[in-house]
Amino acid sequence: PALTMVVRVRCSAGWLPSAAFPAIGALPARALPLDAAAVQSRSHAALPQRRLLAIRSPGLAGSGVEGPRTGLPGGCWGPGGGGGVRWKKGGIFNAVVRPQERTTLKAIRDEARLRKTAIARYNKRWRSWAQNRVRQYQLPLPVTLTSDTSLMDATYITACVQKAAALRKHDVQLWRDYSKRVLELKGDFLPEHLGYLMWGYGKSSFLDGGFYRDFMPVAKQRLPELQSHALMSLMWCAKRVKWQDKDLVIAAAQHTLETMDVLRPSDFIKVANSFAALGLRDTGLRTALSHAAISKFEECTAQQFRDAMNPTAIGCLWSDEVVAYTLERFRRIFITARPIHLMKAYESAVACRVLAPQVWKSLSKETRQFYVRLSQRHIPDAGREPSAMHWEVSQHLAELGDAHRNAFRWGPFHIDIGLEELESDERRRCLMVDTPAAFFYGTDQYLPPRQLQHRMLTSLGWDVRRVRWDDWAALESASERKPFLRELIQGARPEGEELQNRPPSAPGVVQERLRKFREVLAAAEAAQRAAREDAKIDFDI
Repeated sequence: PALTMVVRVRCSAGWLPSAAFPAIGALPARALPLDAAAVQSRSHAALPQRRLLAIRSPGLAGSGVEGPRTGLPGGCWGPGGGGGVRWKKGGIFNAVVRPQERTTLKAIRDEARLRKTAIARYNKRWRSWAQNRVRQYQLPLPVTLTSDTSLMDATYITACVQKAAALRKHDVQLWRDYSKRVLELKGDFLPEHLGYLMWGYGKSSFLDGGFYRDFMPVAKQRLPELQSHALMSLMWCAKRVKWQDKDLVIAAAQHTLETMDVLRPSDFIKVANSFAALGLRDTGLRTALSHAAISKFEECTAQQFRDAMNPTAIGCLWSDEVVAYTLERFRRIFITARPIHLMKAYESAVACRVLAPQVWKSLSKETRQFYVRLSQRHIPDAGREPSAMHWEVSQHLAELGDAHRNAFRWGPFHIDIGLEELESDERRRCLMVDTPAAFFYGTDQYLPPRQLQHRMLTSLGWDVRRVRWDDWAALESASERKPFLRELIQGARPEGEELQNRPPSAPGVVQERLRKFREVLAAAEAAQRAAREDAKIDFDI
């Protein structure tokens, strides 16, 4: 009986292709370069060092040829031998395996094992390690980002915006040129073009008040024509750039309810989170969205449902039934969550416990224990880098003699400045530094997530004081800022205090305050730079 053998011979030109041995499997054993008897009689050291020999012997047991148990040192073919052909079980024996090939084979085995484990056990979709930021919906058009914008039509400029955002092109002049051309063609875009445009501007976080003031009315007018992806992109962009337009939010919520049947579950989650972040307060719309939410959540996969764990939506949008469903289901799919989802789940559980204690009590014992254990585990978090205004406030507090701690995490919350001294009722004070990022773009109105954070911190025992950027900009010197801080940290605030907005100022007034605030920060940075230069030691003789 013939042995089926596969031989790869290396010559001066490299490895010979398999086509060079078209009928090698049909040759008898004695016609092969190395038959079974030769293998049995030659030692492992005598095998050729410049070729790789692989012998496939699936039928070795019934072929009449006795396998060489003791022909090679260590009995690598016999019972208990090495990684070669196992006696009477078939396999592949590698006489010589190069280090590079050994590494490749090991990587293939590890990748196959990881693929199998990830899909079967952890319910994670497999993606190759070489795949990098591939979106499910994108415009497959060959475009050049640096083309003359005056020659672009609606389709071409849409593809450029989408591609520039996907590739993370943060060239300010490039986006200004795109914005100018988009405004010129704002009446020529199709509904799907509007979706890709809004996704591109949301992804890039390009902030230009004039562009959004001129383009958002167009998107609002075309809102009834938007499908699932376009509606999601519009609301996601508004959330990313912190654009305040109550009429747009209400119209988008109504359109969401009208097109609920054709809305993708993942898009519905992003749209709902945007409604919560943009301050949807209409009771009827919130109730209607809550009625339709659970059926949409049931259509989500585990990875899609991770984004439903949003503390702002838990605290400001969903009904008690939806909150309970969300917390219960996340316990069953948490294995697919990343650290950012775990942190949001932690904050969502705290929001439920503080703002809706009746929902927390209605949860199962296993679910409550899960979130208790989640609060005790280490969740990786990059933290937040203090701003220039933050460091300036901290410096003035140090000069006043108030011991404090900067930029730390307390549970799921980030505290800007925590004062060490306790109050008479043993409450601890903290200062939150509110830069323009804590407000809607171009306004002096707080974002709903900041208001929710303030309410939960005060309910959990913190005495929260806030340093607003517009108040700080109005103080021109240290002689005015130190008394301001001293007065701010005096007294006590009630527990559970809500963060109230001031009467809105005109856009022109806010822009003037922003300009002055930037000047104050620039002057403070210049003073710190000069102080560092003066503190340097000159070693020149």
